Amino acid sequence: MLTPLTLGGLVAGFSVTHIGLSAIREPLIAACGATADGLGLVGRGWRLPEAWWPADAGGLEVWPDAPTAGRQIYRAGYTAVASALLFPALAAYPEVREAAEAAPVALAPAQWWAAFAVASAAQGVSIASLAQPSPLSLVPGFEDDPSSPLGVKRDDGLKLRPAGLTRVTRHPLILPVVPWGCANAVLAGGRGADLAIFCGLALYAVAGCRAQDLRVAASAQVGTTFRDAALDDFYAATSFAPFAACLDGRQSLAAAAAEVPKGPAAASLALGAAVEWATLTQWVGLAPPS
Repeated sequence: MLTPLTLGGLVAGFSVTHIGLSAIREPLIAACGATADGLGLVGRGWRLPEAWWPADAGGLEVWPDAPTAGRQIYRAGYTAVASALLFPALAAYPEVREAAEAAPVALAPAQWWAAFAVASAAQGVSIASLAQPSPLSLVPGFEDDPSSPLGVKRDDGLKLRPAGLTRVTRHPLILPVVPWGCANAVLAGGRGADLAIFCGLALYAVAGCRAQDLRVAASAQVGTTFRDAALDDFYAATSFAPFAACLDGRQSLAAAAAEVPKGPAAASLALGAAVEWATLTQWVGLAPPS
């Protein structure tokens, strides 16, 4: 059986490889693209189904050139490496936690529910951000297009316009892992395994988001957006720390609130609470205080 130290090592390995592979992504993408081209997999005319697949500016052709093939292969390998380190840690955590000899930190009911509310809200914000175009996310941007079979067309240029959650922080998907991880470490009892998993992921969120910003400063690509003047403008108008751009006048909190759709936001918060409840009761193995 794994130990809390081993869990921490796996989470640290996930963090280092995730950030490290991103730091050298351009030469890896070039190598993957060249390999695919050498194998004759590039420019074969393979196309995505137009009826239900929204195309980006590159069109519907699969691997039309070596750079496109390289990016897709890189992303698949990047995901595989991260999964090989993180998933075993997540799978082993409940058993390691159950075997812990130290007594968990006891919370009063009000404290438990307060921590649960923080973790649920953080989950909800991350879920809501999936509908928020951002250059730091692989989620595409879409706009209405009545002529399209799906009624929308892909426009990744939308990612470069601060709106809604990206007015609050340019990292609305990942930074909520920080309050989520801290709250769950407390809810789970604050023992070694709890800190290794939840605080380890919180530290990764901060380091990973900071690494993205450093890549942009080094003129590298992020997400699905290449470095250009519009990306520079996005960075100049947004902040790493939540609400910092609103406090210094670069963004408006009122505008951010107005641009977040109320219905989807409420649904995201409700789903966040449901996911958090399942996380605690089904994975961690906790019951709420009576």
